[in-house]
Amino acid sequence: MLKRARLKKKQAYPPPPATQTCKANWVIVIRTKCSRIPTQTFLSLDRIRSTAESTASLFLGACFLGALLGAAPPSSTFPFRLSPGPRLVGTRADRSGGGSAIATLSGSELTLNGSFGGLLAVPTGAHLLMGSLPGVRGPVIADLTVSHETSGTLSGTVRLNSAQLAAFHKGGLYVEIDSDKAPEGDLWGWILPR
Repeated sequence: MLKRARLKKKQAYPPPPATQTCKANWVIVIRTKCSRIPTQTFLSLDRIRSTAESTASLFLGACFLGALLGAAPPSSTFPFRLSPGPRLVGTRADRSGGGSAIATLSGSELTLNGSFGGLLAVPTGAHLLMGSLPGVRGPVIADLTVSHETSGTLSGTVRLNSAQLAAFHKGGLYVEIDSDKAPEGDLWGWILPR
């Protein structure tokens, strides 16, 4: 009977809430979860050595394959456009034409080949000129061969000195085709190495 009375007393207490709250430090919870994740902080020396060896052998194999297939050195051919040169406002209608050319650099030797068309006057000459930068005019450094027709070709080979070669790499060399109507350049084309 005594036991029953005690049980009845325990039932008199209010029941616990449906959701239990857990008071835990969130840092401890994160550490506990992270400690279950396997991590490897330092690689072993054998692992590093095998990775380096496989990378080196892959690189050497690619170089050897490139040599076997006859891979060419980086391009030294530079295409450029020939377009009407700048004029005063009053002479704009007296210019026309266009063209394209290719500059090939081999060591210090520059070879130029191109074609043009649509000029209003017969070309009187073609030149390679050197400015300090692209768009800056400069002196003639070589004469080029040009067709004496309103549509034709131009060509020439020039051995560049160190200053001219430096100007070439800065984009300071340009081609100019002169005519009677435009003695300071009917068509211009700046050689811009990439």
